[in-house]
Amino acid sequence: MPDKRRRKKKKRETGNMRILSKQSFAEQKYISVSLVLSIGICLLIMGISLSGAVRAEEREVMEAVSSSVEYEPVYPSTRADLNTEIENAAEIDLSETDMNYTITDAGSYVLYGDYEGQICVDAEEQIVHLFLKNVNIVSPSGPAIDIRAAGKVIITLMDGTSNTIQDKAYYRKRDEGDAAIYSTCDLTFNGGGVLTIHGFYDKGIHSRDIVKILGGEVAIQAKGNGIQGNDGMRIEPAALSVESEGCGLYSKKTGNENKGTIEITGGDIRIIAGQNAISSSNNLYVNNCSLFSNSVLDAFHVSGSAHLTEGCIEDE
Repeated sequence: MPDKRRRKKKKRETGNMRILSKQSFAEQKYISVSLVLSIGICLLIMGISLSGAVRAEEREVMEAVSSSVEYEPVYPSTRADLNTEIENAAEIDLSETDMNYTITDAGSYVLYGDYEGQICVDAEEQIVHLFLKNVNIVSPSGPAIDIRAAGKVIITLMDGTSNTIQDKAYYRKRDEGDAAIYSTCDLTFNGGGVLTIHGFYDKGIHSRDIVKILGGEVAIQAKGNGIQGNDGMRIEPAALSVESEGCGLYSKKTGNENKGTIEITGGDIRIIAGQNAISSSNNLYVNNCSLFSNSVLDAFHVSGSAHLTEGCIEDE
């Protein structure tokens, strides 16, 4: 008999523990839901506040619109930037090359064909000129064009050609570049061809120095920023289309009078961005172009001064 009573008592205790456990779980669930709702409300309030601040900043930038903008170019085009002539160029059929093709010497290189791999430039302090002639480059890991070392790299989109550059959403090494076209030096695009860039990992184009787009029709889709020039950029293509989850155009360097400035001095520019359409860590110049943007945050985030020419900003 005593054993039966002990067993019944143990069952009651176990049953009570189960009830407490269910109550505890219900309480945890209630707390979790309450916490999520509280955070959501806070974020909503913060979002409203930030939205007001953002729009105020955008209005301030738009007030800088004037009938004309006169200034000395911060990043003038050099002879090398504008050079589209093929002189003693090596022709490379990418469809017949190995997984990774590395350029170590200065000079001109004509690239053509379909290719799954990386084009690497490792030419310390030298000028390398790449001519894209109907290429389709897909990198299985890391940047499709990875400029690790050079004095300057020029990429010419040859007239009448259509070129595609893309990376994948996964990079094996974290120390690799973070864009479909990545550069540690000044990077210039010119020519009259078409270039389509898919930055599935992060950015479309990223240079740790200056980016110049001085010709061609360029279309970019990017998981992060569309074009990032750490030291700044000059945009003057025939046409540029950017669709990005981050900022459309982005610079980040500060501390120098000119570093971080973004110049848009020509072309038909269309930007759709998940953050800011244009984010400049210094000044912004918009002149002699047609610029349309649609962004979640402000169209223009400018740390320095903004200089916008009347008639350049399109509503639709």
